[in-house]
Amino acid sequence: MPTYFPVRRMGITLDEEEFIARKLAQYRTEDGILDLGCGNCLITNRLSKTWGKKIVAVDLWDEFPMQLALQNAREEGASIEVGKIERPTLRLPFPNGSFSFVYSVMFVYNLRKEERQNLFSEVSRVLSDKGLFLLVDPVIVRRERRELVGFQQVSYQEENALFYLLSKKG
Repeated sequence: MPTYFPVRRMGITLDEEEFIARKLAQYRTEDGILDLGCGNCLITNRLSKTWGKKIVAVDLWDEFPMQLALQNAREEGASIEVGKIERPTLRLPFPNGSFSFVYSVMFVYNLRKEERQNLFSEVSRVLSDKGLFLLVDPVIVRRERRELVGFQQVSYQEENALFYLLSKKG
């Protein structure tokens, strides 16, 4: 049986993670999916199974053990690959244009401004030309969406004190 525990950085319960996973499942994606700041990989695993696709998940791995995330994925029958990112650069260890869809849930708002700017630049680099970036963070920090230089808003919605900002390159 998989072992999950809430990641403090995310500030949400496991039930809330399940809710967010169901909400994100409505987005249809191509192959090449990146979960940025995956935490405990509960959302990653749910989406991998729902979409029937492999998801690459990266995190700082400072609050949840990477090996436990992999074990949970195996036990759940999810297809994930994990990687590590490090502060302060948050360089994504992937070639340019590697992903058609990048999403981040409750991660970006924990970063300092210069780290967010570095990360948004990296997201732009690893996204394909028609790639999409979905940012999910607390409504209280919705100002951070103005820092998405080089992206155009596709949609924006708020629900349960979270915002869901879908953007495309360009």
